[in-house]
Amino acid sequence: MNQVPTIARILFVLLFGTLFALPTQASPDKKRVLVLHSYHQGFHWTDRIMAGINEVLTEQDNIELFVNYMDTKRRSDTEYFRLLKKLYFQKYQLFKFDLIISSDDHALDFLLKYRDELFPDTPVVFSGLNDYYPGRLNSQNNFTGIYESYDVLGTLELMRSLHPQTEKIWAITDNTRSGNIFKSLIEDAEKSFSANVQIEYLHDLPELELVKKLETLPENSLVLWAIYLRMHSGTTLSSKESVRLVSNHSRFPTYCIWDVVGQGVVGGKITSPNFQGEMAAKIGLQIINGKAIEQIAVKGSPLVNIFDYRVLQKFEISMEKIPENSIVLNRPESLYEKYKRYFVLYGLFTLLLLLTIFFLVAVIFLKRKNAEFEGKAMHDPLTGLYNRYYLDEVVCQKFSESVRHQSALSLMLLDIDHFKKVNDTYGHLTGDVVLKQVAQLLSKNSRSEDIVTRIGGEEFVIILDHCDLNKACEKAEQLRKDVETLKPANIDTTISIGVSQLKPLGETLNQLLARADKAVYQAKKSGRNRICAA
Repeated sequence: MNQVPTIARILFVLLFGTLFALPTQASPDKKRVLVLHSYHQGFHWTDRIMAGINEVLTEQDNIELFVNYMDTKRRSDTEYFRLLKKLYFQKYQLFKFDLIISSDDHALDFLLKYRDELFPDTPVVFSGLNDYYPGRLNSQNNFTGIYESYDVLGTLELMRSLHPQTEKIWAITDNTRSGNIFKSLIEDAEKSFSANVQIEYLHDLPELELVKKLETLPENSLVLWAIYLRMHSGTTLSSKESVRLVSNHSRFPTYCIWDVVGQGVVGGKITSPNFQGEMAAKIGLQIINGKAIEQIAVKGSPLVNIFDYRVLQKFEISMEKIPENSIVLNRPESLYEKYKRYFVLYGLFTLLLLLTIFFLVAVIFLKRKNAEFEGKAMHDPLTGLYNRYYLDEVVCQKFSESVRHQSALSLMLLDIDHFKKVNDTYGHLTGDVVLKQVAQLLSKNSRSEDIVTRIGGEEFVIILDHCDLNKACEKAEQLRKDVETLKPANIDTTISIGVSQLKPLGETLNQLLARADKAVYQAKKSGRNRICAA
């Protein structure tokens, strides 16, 4: 009864499993990159190489990463590599990779042996190699990368310069491939090192024996932690655990030849794993973007002196002794560094405030200058009265208001009698005095709403708002008398005045002036020193 449904369920499961067993179809623009690490996730060096790779590749939208850890710190025999080959075949037989990035020696050795079987024709960029030499690639194609540069002699010289009393340096290495390589590098450096300092090797020691050695080191000793991650028993340690083991049982400073600074060592002349990962990823991007791998040479990484400030302080090593351009980790922040953000914000705020003040001062200055220029443009420079330009500017509004409100508005045109004779007889300077004093009198004896102007030479115009022709004539007569008694510069002076009133339906200034000018002409013709209404 239940046989058919059971078979159907089995077929469904098989079909469903087969579908999910197929590789995910990547976008045509996506590039698949396999990252093969020799060691395990959580291993200090490997994690920092991966951080360098991520820093470059995670910004690329067209990259899909496949990350694998071979875990060879724990096991690295031939049978283990054979099993890894079988695993990767099963795992990636249906995948085509555009690039492989490897880290450290075991991963490269694995790819040199099995790349053509597992990932044929796939370009490989290696990083983090401890042991690189030109024949290492066995003339295989599509391999390039960056290897670790070491300056063991430079680190030894650094140790001696900071501790000139040193008599022995104790080098710690394990029996891994890296450990043997480092031991060989130290032995090579020893040949060129000072004969006054002896190097002792603590190679592949059991933990208890290593601890006993460290606790009984003689005076004037230093420790060089090269690598001690797989103990004699086969148990593995993290770099932090290993460095702590050494530094906790040695009363002397410990240095390193690869990057474990910040975990308890003083420092060393070392390369950066982050740089290894970044460079490998950047080289990989060049290949993905079409650059031929044959054009990219294998190269080493730069070296720099790196120190841990806390350990420098612990062993009372002066900052003045360390080489220039060194990197110092864990250094306490200065007041500026600690509050740099606030200093920057305060600086920006102060700059903004100063710019605002400068802007406001500039605006005030320009406004004053503008007012000064406008004042000069609208005033007669000799008498200080308004000029013809100002009269033209305001009179239209006055005329318009007068017509709209049916209020009277009159105009006086005043002319100093025989003024040319004054200039010819007494000179232009005296003539200017006469003009100034007459102008002062006109301004003083006019209402605040009146507009007193000098329109040229010895001619003046007064606009009388809310004033009809009769009142204007009365004012004109009073002004005539006042000027007659003024005697500016002790010169008898009189004026002739023409008065006109704005027509109820309005007229232009020129029309009103023309009528007043005719009245002045009539006054002069009638004997001067009199007024005449238009």
